Amino acid sequence: MRLWARLSLLQRFTVASTVIAVSLAVSLSAVTVRVITAFVIQDEANVAAELVLRAFSPQLRPDDLEGTLPASRKVLLDSLFLAHGVSDKILRVRLWRYDGILLYTNTPENDRFTTVPADLSTPEGYRQFVFAREGLEGELRGQARVFVPVTADAGRTLGAFEIFYDLTVLRERLAYTNRIIWTVVPAGLFVLYASVFVLVRRSSRLLLQQQADLVTAHLGTYHALASAIDAKDSYTGDHSVEVSRLAVTLARAVGLRDEALEELRMAAHLHDLGKIAVPDAILMKRGPLTDEEFAIVRRHADAGYAILRDAPLSERVKLAVRHNHERWDGTGYPSGLSGDAIPLFSRILALADAFEAMTSDRPYRRALPQAEAVTRLRAGAGTQFDPHLVDLFLRRALTLSKASHYNESHAPVGVATSIR
Repeated sequence: MRLWARLSLLQRFTVASTVIAVSLAVSLSAVTVRVITAFVIQDEANVAAELVLRAFSPQLRPDDLEGTLPASRKVLLDSLFLAHGVSDKILRVRLWRYDGILLYTNTPENDRFTTVPADLSTPEGYRQFVFAREGLEGELRGQARVFVPVTADAGRTLGAFEIFYDLTVLRERLAYTNRIIWTVVPAGLFVLYASVFVLVRRSSRLLLQQQADLVTAHLGTYHALASAIDAKDSYTGDHSVEVSRLAVTLARAVGLRDEALEELRMAAHLHDLGKIAVPDAILMKRGPLTDEEFAIVRRHADAGYAILRDAPLSERVKLAVRHNHERWDGTGYPSGLSGDAIPLFSRILALADAFEAMTSDRPYRRALPQAEAVTRLRAGAGTQFDPHLVDLFLRRALTLSKASHYNESHAPVGVATSIR
C-alpha cells in the first residue's frame, strides 16, 4: 500500500490498466476457446446422432423397444452399423429401453452398465437417466457422448440411443484453432491497449502541463505578494527565502522525502502571505506592539490560509501557512493547537522562522548573535517549539544554515522576540 501511494496517477493507471488488460486477454481467450470447443463438439454430436438415427431408426419397430431384443434383430443392427459406415466416427452405440434396460450394444459390455433403473417415458425420468449414465462411467478421455431419444408417432419416448464418438481428430483441429485464438485475441487487445495507453499518456502529460502552468501562475502571484511583505517587514527582503532554506535543511534531517521537501519549500515562501492584510503602520512599527495591534497581527495566519484556500496547492501547504504560529504548549494562534496536533510542516516552519527572525535585522531591533539565538531556541524547547526538532536543528541543521555567516559582534538591544 505504501508503494502504491507513492506512485503518480499515470503510474497507477499504467499498473491497473496492464493488470486489467492481461486479465481480460486471458479470460476472453479462455472463454472464446471454451465456447468454440463446446460449439464444435455439439455440432459433432449432432452429426453423430444424425448418422445413428439414419442407420437404425428405419429398421426399429415399436415392439423392439418393449421387450427383449431378439438375437436376429441384434445381428441386423450390427450389420446396419457396419454397412452405413458410421464406425469410423462412432466408437459405441447403446440402445436403452424406456425402463432403463440395455437392449443393444455394438461392443461387449460389463454387467454393471446393462441396467439403470429409470423411466424414460417422462421428461424428468429421461433427465435422471442421462444424469445417472453420465455419473456411472464418469468423464471420458478423448471421447464424447450424446443421448438421442427414440420416440413413437404419438411423441411417447420408447427408449434412447447412447452414442460414444472419438474426439481425437477433432481435438487436433481444435488445438490449432485454440493456438490462433490465444495469439490473435491477446495481440488484438494489446494493440487496443497500447493505443489507449498512448492516448491517455499524451492527454495526461498535457493535463499535467496545464496544471503545472496553472500552479506556476498562481505561485507567481503569491510569491510576488510574499516578496512585497518581506520587503516591508525586514531590511533584507529575503526573509521567506532564508526561512525556506532553514526549513528544508531541518526537514532533510527529519527524513522527509523530495515531494514533501518541495511542499515545505513552497509553504515557507508563503508563510507570511497573510500579512498583506496587516496595515503598514503596524507591520513596520519600530517599537513594541500594543495588545490591539498584536491582535491585528495574529489575524494574518487565518488571512494567509483564506488567500490560499482555492489555490491548486496541497492541504499540507495551506495548513502549514495557517498553523506556523502555534506553540508546543498550546498557547499559540490561531487555533491553540499543542504537541503533535500541530502539523509537522508548521512545527518546522515555526522553528526556522523564529531562528531567522532572531538573527536578522528588523525595523524594531538589531539581529541577535547566533549564540543568543541558540540559547533562546533551547529555552523555547518544550514550550514554544517541538523539543525533538530543536535538538535536530541544533545538532544537524544549524551547521548548514546561514547562521555561520552572521556577525557575532552584533549585540542584543533589549529583549528580542523571535516572531511577531
